[in-house]
Amino acid sequence: MLVLVLGEGASAVRCVPGEVHVWRIELDCAGTSLSALAAVLSQDERKRGARLRSAEQCQRWTVARGALRCILATYARSEPRSLALQAGPHGKPELVGPGQDIPFNLAHTEGLALLAIAGSGRVGSDAEVVRVGIEMEDMSRRFFAPTEADEILALAPEARLAAFFACWTRKEVFVKALGTGLSVPLDRFQVTVRADQPARLVSVAWDEPNRWSLVDLGEPGVAAALAVEEPAPVVRRFNFVPPLA
Repeated sequence: MLVLVLGEGASAVRCVPGEVHVWRIELDCAGTSLSALAAVLSQDERKRGARLRSAEQCQRWTVARGALRCILATYARSEPRSLALQAGPHGKPELVGPGQDIPFNLAHTEGLALLAIAGSGRVGSDAEVVRVGIEMEDMSRRFFAPTEADEILALAPEARLAAFFACWTRKEVFVKALGTGLSVPLDRFQVTVRADQPARLVSVAWDEPNRWSLVDLGEPGVAAALAVEEPAPVVRRFNFVPPLA
């Protein structure tokens, strides 16, 4: 895994067709790094962070959004502050402006964010802390295809929780890559569900599943994955190190 320090004046990074770059971002930073990331946010982004319920949520929002700007700026050959980010029709953030067609998706859970950037095609990422105490049977029956739910609920208890979250993140990343929000019912496509199975689209009601790839992104205690519109992507992973003020 490469570690790159990014910020204003950093060297350009290029993601070529057939590649996906995955950036790991630690959200719990403070001091000069937090100040440097806050400085690249737009006024609207600062206001949005200030409306969050706790100081911790505000700090994590600031780091995630600031890191997003710093990383994307190196691909766009621009300055982090100058990037124009807007929500698409279904709320998925996207870059706007000439030469800014960079497919990306940001996911975060508690103290971790993952940013996926594709060289071409649509991309989605997701991360969920694996936690006990959820209504697995009810949620599986409500949201998953019947064959997925049956397979998860037939597993031994020690494997069931990991399978539920593997299935959830694998389905979520595909929906996020499509960029259509929850207008796509989760039971209209199927994925592999067991955590020890390679992530894969099994069937899609309206598309050819082999056009897409699912990739698990192993993190301790976290179920994470990405989907990309590419049959055999090369995945390169990076650690984000925030700039100093």
